[in-house]
Amino acid sequence: MTNLVIHPELKNLLPPLSEAEYAGLEKDILERGCLSPIVAWNKIIVDGHNRYEICQEHGLRFEVRQSEFETLDDACYWAWTHQENRRNLTPFQKAELALKFKPMFAARAKENMAAGGGDKVSANAKAGLQLSVTPVSEKNTQKELAKTAGISHDSMHKAEFLSKHADEETKKKLRQGKTTINREYKQAKEKVAKPKTTRTKKTSKESPVAESQREPETSEPSPSKSKNVPCVEELEPSVVRTSLKGIRQDDPDYLINSLHTHFRKGYINELVMKAMAYLYEVQGEEVATSVAKEIAKRYIKSKR
Repeated sequence: MTNLVIHPELKNLLPPLSEAEYAGLEKDILERGCLSPIVAWNKIIVDGHNRYEICQEHGLRFEVRQSEFETLDDACYWAWTHQENRRNLTPFQKAELALKFKPMFAARAKENMAAGGGDKVSANAKAGLQLSVTPVSEKNTQKELAKTAGISHDSMHKAEFLSKHADEETKKKLRQGKTTINREYKQAKEKVAKPKTTRTKKTSKESPVAESQREPETSEPSPSKSKNVPCVEELEPSVVRTSLKGIRQDDPDYLINSLHTHFRKGYINELVMKAMAYLYEVQGEEVATSVAKEIAKRYIKSKR
């Protein structure tokens, strides 16, 4: 029986199978044998750690298929893109997995730009490892990661923020699919943006000065401050901004008109795109696609 080497980085690349999933795989192999070959890079297992473990435990035969990789990063990237679709991963798990490759994506993009379409780019293309030849930036790297992971760029951006700022309990719920990236991102942003306040001694009466400094609550921004004020989560709490408070939201036409009147130019476009991204994440590609088709049918005239 062939003895292979288990590399911890490759073995722990994807989330482990659940007990039920592992038991199901073991039952299938015991009944039908190990039908899928184990992919190895020399003696190192790249794909098939669970199958190898089961075959070793029960003394079963298995086939080994050799693949060539230049580096361990290349082997990990191949394992990710070939194994991920076999697992029922949540959007946050996909994002977490993709973020492991962020340094590699940025480095590859720089290599591709430096090669300028030369031999290095061709070699990567042959190995299925080529990234888009685009300017290297945080935004472009995120887009490439999101595309490979099969999630939206917006979800990738929010998931990366959560990976840095969310507590472990929240991350656990996200991995289990018990909450959504959008919901937790909004709450995390509010916590991060919340200003630190210093406790002051309470007094029985507020001073007239303090009363005069309090800004009146209103849904309308002051004329001097309303120009180009975005109502977005990224703004600091101290920045005056327009809010939805006081705007009737039970009538879509009224809401859209209010958004157009009170918010900066382009706000509605961004709102629609984020709503579509949320729909894609929560209800899936089929629902999001059907809504997009209906929008195109109603409002986009075909050229004649």
